[in-house]
Amino acid sequence: MIQEYLERLPEQLEDFNPLNKYGGMERTGLRPDVRAALIRRGEEYLGYGWPVMTCGDYLAYTRTGDRTRYESKCYPRQQALCALALAEWAERQGRFLDDLADGVWAVCEESGWQLPAHNNYIRDTVPLPLPDVTRPVPDLFACETAASLSLIRALLGPELDRAAPGLCRRIRHEVEARVVKPYLRNHFWWMGNGHDPVNNWTSWCTQNVLLTVFTAGFSQEVKRRVVEQAAYSLDCFLDGYGPDGCCEEGAEYYHHAGLTLWGALEVLDQVSGGCFAPLFQEEKIRNIAMYIVNVHVAGEWYLNYADCLPRAGLRGTGEYLFGRRTNAPALCALAAADAARREVRDLPESKSLFERLVDALCAEPLAEPAPPFSPPSDVFYPSTGLWAARDENWCVSVRAGHNGVSHGHCDAGSLIVYHDGQPLLIDVGVETYTAKTFSPERFSIWTMRSDWHNLPTIGGRVQGSGKAYHPGGVRHFEDEAAAGIEMELAPAYPGGGFSYMRRVTLERGKCLTVEDRYQGEDRAVLSLMFCHEPVWDGTALVTQAGSIRMAGAENVSVEAVPITDPHLRKSWPDTLYRALVPVKGALRLEFLL
Repeated sequence: MIQEYLERLPEQLEDFNPLNKYGGMERTGLRPDVRAALIRRGEEYLGYGWPVMTCGDYLAYTRTGDRTRYESKCYPRQQALCALALAEWAERQGRFLDDLADGVWAVCEESGWQLPAHNNYIRDTVPLPLPDVTRPVPDLFACETAASLSLIRALLGPELDRAAPGLCRRIRHEVEARVVKPYLRNHFWWMGNGHDPVNNWTSWCTQNVLLTVFTAGFSQEVKRRVVEQAAYSLDCFLDGYGPDGCCEEGAEYYHHAGLTLWGALEVLDQVSGGCFAPLFQEEKIRNIAMYIVNVHVAGEWYLNYADCLPRAGLRGTGEYLFGRRTNAPALCALAAADAARREVRDLPESKSLFERLVDALCAEPLAEPAPPFSPPSDVFYPSTGLWAARDENWCVSVRAGHNGVSHGHCDAGSLIVYHDGQPLLIDVGVETYTAKTFSPERFSIWTMRSDWHNLPTIGGRVQGSGKAYHPGGVRHFEDEAAAGIEMELAPAYPGGGFSYMRRVTLERGKCLTVEDRYQGEDRAVLSLMFCHEPVWDGTALVTQAGSIRMAGAENVSVEAVPITDPHLRKSWPDTLYRALVPVKGALRLEFLL
């Protein structure tokens, strides 16, 4: 798709200038409250003590599987770097330059920009203990670091060189040696080969390589070669999506997948004089843009599957601009509604320098009137089996796809239920990543197992992992009065020898029901995961978010699940709950208003 546009490339490719791209705005065009917020954030890092990252910090991953020891130091470095750069750019009085120079110097002195968990040359192989400075690895973090340093050079080059003569030349040398040359000389899995699957790494890394090359003054030859490779890689990325545009990695990964596709296409379009603009009208790209709208529930709550938390964050400027580019007013409306909820001083620390810069430049357009946001009533994504239906009170979703998706869990047929915008039946998500998360032991982690989703356990058997394990006979329907989905869960379990049919029906304005029918010799126990404590009164599980009346249930028990992991605590309280419901024949769950 994207490679078809290469023949339209002009002879001269321009540099990428976000100041021109987003409204031609200079510093004086910044909204006063935005400028003040950027300066305040930078002031927090005046005199900053840059974290020292030791050899032992890097080795911790291969020794113990601990990712946080190193990442808890390198991430704050990046946050400080971005904050200081934007503060100086907004103020231009030189107050932040010495601290910024210290940060640039510290990052340039790092032995490797790749994270310890990504320090390998072949996909899914054991990472090397330490970086090889003669063979850099352009992983997610290395590419983003290169883009940030190149943008700092483009925004503040003369001032930075006056404060620290030669530092801009150092930036150019490091980004070329660590990212640009490896990108052009070697093939890394995320660049795509037309056969093996890729994921969010492809669009994310490609966006940042493009930002690096087109803001750091590289030659026309390098620019053209990078554009050609980027177009090929992005086509491989798009090939991994179905025509419906569903992100199989889930709502939290949209930011790093669909939105970085937008960023990459934005760069390609500007540097080529607009020759890639028609891509934004392609149906698949518009569907990719709209995915985040279709899985939105309310506020920061999203339908979360795979390695995602339900609080997937507020949408921002990138989504708004993506929506404008793809003529998707619902996406613009969602981004505008979220912008109205978030105060300027709460601009996310987690965003890259490019994203923060776009946020600052486009604060005014984002405040323009947008249509009121309301999520679509129903959606079904054939490529992944994701189904969702809504009415004024309920939002219900079922994942009717296989257990072999990227970042996936063993959760075929599991459901999520929200009542009045609050979670009732939940998908827990994923704990802080460790070496085990992406190892052969992945599916021994409790959050990945089907018995910790809203699914049955059959004779002690849980669902299998891989594409071979999936629901059977999936059928769905949607009309003005009702929506529903049904399937056979047995094919998702190893061994067979039983039947477990599930039917979920939303009668709009009336009731939501789940009907399970089990036939088999082994004991079947249905797990139900709750955010709020459910109390079994003999006929119903009663919670503060809603109640579930049960027909055919006896001896229901409830257990508390302590939550101490810091990543899970971003969305959940210190205790979740699992109800265990023995299933004998037919079981009907009726969700009460």
